Amino acid sequence: MDNKQYTKLSALVGKEFTVLKAGGYTWKKWDNEARKMLVSDRFEQGFRKIYSVETDKGFLDVGPGQMSTLLEATYKNGKADINNVTFNVKSNGKTGMDIRYYFNVVVQTNDNQDIGEEITMEDFPF
Repeated sequence: MDNKQYTKLSALVGKEFTVLKAGGYTWKKWDNEARKMLVSDRFEQGFRKIYSVETDKGFLDVGPGQMSTLLEATYKNGKADINNVTFNVKSNGKTGMDIRYYFNVVVQTNDNQDIGEEITMEDFPF
């Protein structure tokens, strides 16, 4: 039995979450008759590729587009790593198939940073 606590992106709109561990992907499909999620390690007709991300708010399932947006937000000097990064979630305010989610990296302040240190545009991961 799966005892993991899950959260939905819709519950995180207007809030922040921190990625604790980004794992691999599985293929998932909702079975409406059985009222449960079917999971496969390989592609099967009707299944979608889903990435499981462990966050401070519970496990979060994201699709390929959402994963690419998270990775793109952290991209710098040829590398992208979402582990231990905090994101703010926004949406376009719509529901159902029309909803779109937007992720912004929450910049952590460093208490040891010298006051007056110059920050340039190259310091931001976009």
